Amino acid sequence: MKSIFYCPVYNQINELPNFLEQLRQHKYCDTVLLVNNGSTDGSEELIKKSGFPHIEIPQNLGVGYSYILALDWAIERNYKIFGTIASNGKMLSEEMGKILEPVLKDKADYITGSRFLKGGTSPNLPLFRRYGIPLVNIFVKLITGIQLTDATCGYRAFNLDIIRKAKFNWHAKWLYTYSFEYYLYAKVLLNSKIRWKEVPITMNYPSLGKNYSKIRPIIDWWPMLKPWLIAKIDGKNIEW
Repeated sequence: MKSIFYCPVYNQINELPNFLEQLRQHKYCDTVLLVNNGSTDGSEELIKKSGFPHIEIPQNLGVGYSYILALDWAIERNYKIFGTIASNGKMLSEEMGKILEPVLKDKADYITGSRFLKGGTSPNLPLFRRYGIPLVNIFVKLITGIQLTDATCGYRAFNLDIIRKAKFNWHAKWLYTYSFEYYLYAKVLLNSKIRWKEVPITMNYPSLGKNYSKIRPIIDWWPMLKPWLIAKIDGKNIEW
């Protein structure tokens, strides 16, 4: 099945060169699509010269917006599997096969990574995330009844029919922020017919004191938690 991994980029000039080189060495999918999410630090020029197909967004409207554009791009070109990988180097391109293979071999419909499963690891994991992610896992269990080990990991791959068969408006403006991936994930978990699985992966964090995320404390927490609640009560589903 034809596969694509989407990679959003927003001001990652320090991490992007090495990440692009790693992608060239370890590209297990058919296509890597870079999305410049309004970068102004020189990342936009690296993307243009990278040789990878790309989408240019002049202004950062949120990672969810770039996610939606990438999905449109993939569906228009008849891809069957869609994956996501970060551009900051925390996710290893050489582990793309772990994420992709179960969907490619039709053993699962939706795969997401976990740094906490046996075989997974997370060097330099900040204390806030070490203790915060388990709390999110508890929140997700209260909403869905499902116990996850790593509800916040963004390294994913899924059958694009999940989007094609969605009976909700996945272009809705409220999904433009971090809400999109968590709303979709919630809909997957709430659908007993969709086969999903966590697989162990590595999440590499920079050494102490260096910035490791674009997520803003408090401001971005609600857009990450709200979609789980909405997915539970809005009555919309995926016809699987």
